[in-house]
Amino acid sequence: MGRTSGLAAASLSIGALFLSGCVSNTEEPETFPATVTVVGNAEQVDPQTGQCIITTIPIAPNDIVYLHGESAAASARSVLEIDTVERNADGTGVCTYVAHFEAVPANQRSYTVTVSSSAPYAATFESSSFNAGEIEEGATFYLHEFPPRTDTSGAGDSGPMGTP
Repeated sequence: MGRTSGLAAASLSIGALFLSGCVSNTEEPETFPATVTVVGNAEQVDPQTGQCIITTIPIAPNDIVYLHGESAAASARSVLEIDTVERNADGTGVCTYVAHFEAVPANQRSYTVTVSSSAPYAATFESSSFNAGEIEEGATFYLHEFPPRTDTSGAGDSGPMGTP
């Protein structure tokens, strides 16, 4: 009986070693690359630096863009890059930036894009939700101040910016 139990123990030990070599304790989430286009109608435009003032908030290349999924662990980060900066004669214009994400966590029903300005003070633009297909195909986020600035003159809030 001692010989049989020793053989069984050895078999279990080898089996456990074999199984532990095949099992991964850490699963890598599936990801996909994505590009988000960020557009805003600017009150002031500087084509040389790429900085635009949108609803009193300066936005410029290298400002941070966050992409958040529904779960806390599903997020990605990138920086703004200039696509186009179009200046009108009066100094206003349309600024278009892109943010490239190498690895957006997959399997989320929706994503929120947040753009954070870094200068001269931290300010945030936040979008409504995009579904996974929109993010994968290249979503376009139109900048508006978050939370929306209220106009104390009684004229009302201008709301989010539409298509330029």
